Amino acid sequence: MAISDYMEDLIYRVLVGEASVEEREEFEAWLRENAEHRVFFEKIERAWYTGKYVARWKNVEMSAAWKAVEHRKEQRQRRHFRRIGWSVAASVAVLIGITWLVGSWEEEIPSSVVAQSPVVKPGEAKARLVLSSGFEVELGCTNGDTIREKGFPILNGKEYIDYSKQENSLQGDVVYNELIVPSGGEYRLVLSDGTVVYMNSESRLKYPVKFVGDERVVKLEGEAYFEVTRDEKHPFIVRTEQLNVKVLGTGFNVMAYKGDARTEVTLVNGKVDVTRGDVSEILTPNSQFVVDNESGKCRTRAVNVSTYVDWKNGLLNFDAMPLEELGDKLGRWYGVKFFFSKESLKHLKFSGAFKKYNNIDYILALIEATTNVSFKINGDVIVANEK
Repeated sequence: MAISDYMEDLIYRVLVGEASVEEREEFEAWLRENAEHRVFFEKIERAWYTGKYVARWKNVEMSAAWKAVEHRKEQRQRRHFRRIGWSVAASVAVLIGITWLVGSWEEEIPSSVVAQSPVVKPGEAKARLVLSSGFEVELGCTNGDTIREKGFPILNGKEYIDYSKQENSLQGDVVYNELIVPSGGEYRLVLSDGTVVYMNSESRLKYPVKFVGDERVVKLEGEAYFEVTRDEKHPFIVRTEQLNVKVLGTGFNVMAYKGDARTEVTLVNGKVDVTRGDVSEILTPNSQFVVDNESGKCRTRAVNVSTYVDWKNGLLNFDAMPLEELGDKLGRWYGVKFFFSKESLKHLKFSGAFKKYNNIDYILALIEATTNVSFKINGDVIVANEK
């Protein structure tokens, strides 16, 4: 199928992790427009990450593909190509208007133990709601009836719960609930003030059924993205084991898993005040506050926020991430554990972006294609070996 030059550029930026949040949303809308768009992108995505095997594909003339790359580079002054390297040159050619290439390819995916392994499916919307009485409600199976907590209504949807359908008076007794998202799960929560919280796997959030007093305080363990309703008179505060985040109204991500090497606060828009002990830092958009959980040292750095927040939009985005850390993230979402047969394999780095609802074998095959690692799935354990 034919696509515009603009969409070619947009797809490229998505693949290399350079797309802004707005561009990512535009790209997702394009995918939803037409089933053919999604099929087309899946072919491009696979070609991109398996570029080193492109010489095995039938009906691909390498010299023609390279000439196409060079021609487009001259047209658009693509500095990106110089950073990519020849091994994915033909994959890049997919992005530059050569529909004939996608249409005529017959993929010959390298043999892999992954392809012969049991299917490990991605996570889904599921969670457990703990009421103030200790009673637990399983969420995510079907749309449920309205849940009542001390007389307050909680709308129970299939992929979210909503506390905002009540009169949010900031007075009275504080009643807490806790939302627990297990391994292989994700869930969305709308708090009583309208703040939206996207919760990632292996995460838990404790929060009041309705906010009372001068501050809106929640406690997080794990990872969540917050879209906070602005209220200057009642600042919103996220407490974690390592730090606190104070906001008026903004969009930001907090990653605070126990056992992880770092705690991170990533700001998408607005402004937040991050504190840890005597250290206080005002973040501006596209910046991140990082705490080394072992040493306690803090630092602030500029980042591409898409890498850290794309998970809430259905994508897994990795930027030069060590395989050990990548395995932790995949493990939470797919409900598996990674074992590395050699210590050195843990430190190999990988970059790429995938739709998080693919089965894990698809993602592992792409990692295999661009690293010196092969994977074998044994139940809920994935073993990484050197090729």
